[in-house]
Amino acid sequence: MTEQKISSQPAAAPHPAAGCVSAVVDEIVDEIVAAATALTWAARWDVARQLLESVQSADAGDAAARRLALAAAEAAVHHDFRTAGARWAPDAIAAAEAVAGPQDRWQLDFLEVEHDYGRELIGEDGSPRFGPDGHDPARLAALAQRAEALVHAAPDLASAGWAAFYRGLISDNLIGDRDRAPRWLTQALNAAEQSGDDYLSGEALRHLGDHDEEAGDLEQARLRWERSAELWARAGNMAGVLAQQLLLAQLAISEGKAAAGYAIAQEVRRWAGAVGLSWCQKQADALLAGQRDPA
Repeated sequence: MTEQKISSQPAAAPHPAAGCVSAVVDEIVDEIVAAATALTWAARWDVARQLLESVQSADAGDAAARRLALAAAEAAVHHDFRTAGARWAPDAIAAAEAVAGPQDRWQLDFLEVEHDYGRELIGEDGSPRFGPDGHDPARLAALAQRAEALVHAAPDLASAGWAAFYRGLISDNLIGDRDRAPRWLTQALNAAEQSGDDYLSGEALRHLGDHDEEAGDLEQARLRWERSAELWARAGNMAGVLAQQLLLAQLAISEGKAAAGYAIAQEVRRWAGAVGLSWCQKQADALLAGQRDPA
């Protein structure tokens, strides 16, 4: 398996000129965070991390410092869910906790739910563990309650949508309550569409399409998955696009277009291996392992 070469050590000390950057970081923090987010979505977690570590606010406790620490924690959670190897999130979340103010509590609580969901779902070998088997039911119930509480305490519509999305994921992928999960996923999609959050729309469409496929509505599944891939391509979410292409490959095979499906899966495997998306590469390998149909 080809893994992305990402150092687990802190980035090198900033260039001497970094003092100039530090002096103006309070004024450009929005641009720095936006750039780090774009790099994270493009699966360049190492560069995002280096960017955020290369700048600092003049005041360690001010709003800019808190924003940078939260952005680093978000990038770390994203990285840990999608790659094998060193885990960044525990230290990054702790660092954000150390500088956070009361106004950051919701975001920190959400990042912890997101991170804990990932730790429950992904085993030590990097493979997902779907369903309640092998999980502590009490811990899963508590995680669901935490997510649901965040829905009600959210500071805005998009945030409520993200909390509802994870509440749906916990039901779907961990608790195994497939009947109730679409309610939360639909709530997330509605919030995403109303707030213009394309990333969240892509997530909700991906998982609602899974329910469509399970119900036998392959046309609706395709529409939702193609729309999700389109939204994520526009947002620059490389990992998401590859994951969606893999679902579309699986769907093509289900529709009797095996050659097309396997060709898509082959490309996904190559791309995923190149950027270190081990979980996506494993899923592509599993799909290709079933390549027995001569058609």
